[in-house]
Amino acid sequence: MRTRRDIVAAAIECWAADNSASLGEVAVAAGVGRTTLNRYFSDRAQLIAAVDAECRARFAAAVGRARPAEGTGLTALLRVCGEIVHLGPVLGLIFADNALVDPDTWETDEAADQLSTLAARGQADGSIAADLPLEWVATVVWTSLFAGWLMIRSQALTRPEVSQLLARTLASGVAG
Repeated sequence: MRTRRDIVAAAIECWAADNSASLGEVAVAAGVGRTTLNRYFSDRAQLIAAVDAECRARFAAAVGRARPAEGTGLTALLRVCGEIVHLGPVLGLIFADNALVDPDTWETDEAADQLSTLAARGQADGSIAADLPLEWVATVVWTSLFAGWLMIRSQALTRPEVSQLLARTLASGVAG
């Protein structure tokens, strides 16, 4: 299964940089031949499905590491965002034009819905402004994560710097 994991990891890296990269380019990045890649994934759609599942798992793990049940809704939301920033190329896939990975399709997944849940909890506990529509808060969070990804990708800022700026920006923008 290591080869399969290597192929999926290589696809995440390749497609985060260029979502039109060919299966041949993914095979090269994984250090396998095209025949080996085809043994695990008969076509691009199968590999995209595996990449989507891996991105969902990484996203869920990031949310779990952030301990979302602890503290106010705002502090938990900030911790979750800090962990999500460290997903790196997963964000590249989510935010790409014609994205191959779409968290909106993960709606049945508790982790994907966690941001809205934390925003609602923050409004209930007073740590997030109650007069802000939840859809607005969620959009601000996602666009801030996108801005963070752009800064990381362009090497203008490091992931720790983006985490710090993201927390500062969100805390001052949505706090109650």
